[in-house]
Amino acid sequence: MLDACAAREEWPAQVAAGINAGVDFVIDNASLIESWVAEISPNQLYSSYYGPMVARLTTLIRLRAPVDERLPASTDEALVAGIIGLVGDLVRLRRLDRLAKLKPELVQLALLPYLGFAESQQWANRSAEWT
Repeated sequence: MLDACAAREEWPAQVAAGINAGVDFVIDNASLIESWVAEISPNQLYSSYYGPMVARLTTLIRLRAPVDERLPASTDEALVAGIIGLVGDLVRLRRLDRLAKLKPELVQLALLPYLGFAESQQWANRSAEWT
């Protein structure tokens, strides 16, 4: 994910690339992730996997999103955690087909509070062409 983010110059593109890379990783490794998640407690899952992922993506948004459009830190974290939770739910339901199609919507969801509907949709559409 970090390499995908670094490959893009503009911060919305970095967020989009990170989301796309993360979803692709989950799809490519779904059975491994599913078996790993089944073996550990929810607290361990959050502290060793979800927590650091939420922190990384939230930090990217905090560092790069326009200051005048900044949301409270807790909102950034809730937004990222919601996206990760949705991805996890689709893996548990074995709906990887839906997960692959959901990438542009996840990008738009992540960018919407900072860019508004039209611009976040443009980035979502652009990022769909990268994969």
